[in-house]
Amino acid sequence: MAAPKNDNVRNRILDTASMMLEEKSFNSISLSQIATKTGISKGSIYYYYNSKDDLLYDIADIYLSQLYSDLLVWVDNKDKDTSLPRLLYFSLNGGIEEPEKSLRLNLVMDAIAGNEELKNKLIRKYKEFKEIFSEKIMERMNAPDSKKSSYYGWLLLTIIDGVVIQNLLGNEELVNKDFINMTINLILKNECS
Repeated sequence: MAAPKNDNVRNRILDTASMMLEEKSFNSISLSQIATKTGISKGSIYYYYNSKDDLLYDIADIYLSQLYSDLLVWVDNKDKDTSLPRLLYFSLNGGIEEPEKSLRLNLVMDAIAGNEELKNKLIRKYKEFKEIFSEKIMERMNAPDSKKSSYYGWLLLTIIDGVVIQNLLGNEELVNKDFINMTINLILKNECS
């Protein structure tokens, strides 16, 4: 009879692999490196994960689910000002300043490099984020327009990823706060005209 799985060890594996994924692509990380940094044997990782890809998918699921949950908690909080300007600011600032943004970028890079299952997971999650952005934006528009709100949903996601890339490159010309405020003003100007 196999010993019961210990969630603490599994969580340590996930935490270690996630931290490593913030620094480099998953393709350049070995299970041996993860095991060493976690303080366990490589065989222990296989006790929890059948493959390195299974570990990657678990990291992606947990990370993206947490981002999605945080967004829903904020936009559905009746005690907060979640007006259109605040929604736009929260979404842009939160996505750009999110502490694990390099993890997100490395997940995207691994998907682009040919990991089809990860690519499909990310596309599904991007669509979910776009849908919630679109829905919440449309609820706050002067003249609700599903096509326009869908565009704004994709616009937010594209801007977030673009600014994250510029930040990770170290582009000091791009000042996040100013860029976010100008983007919000352009959207609001378009909505109020």
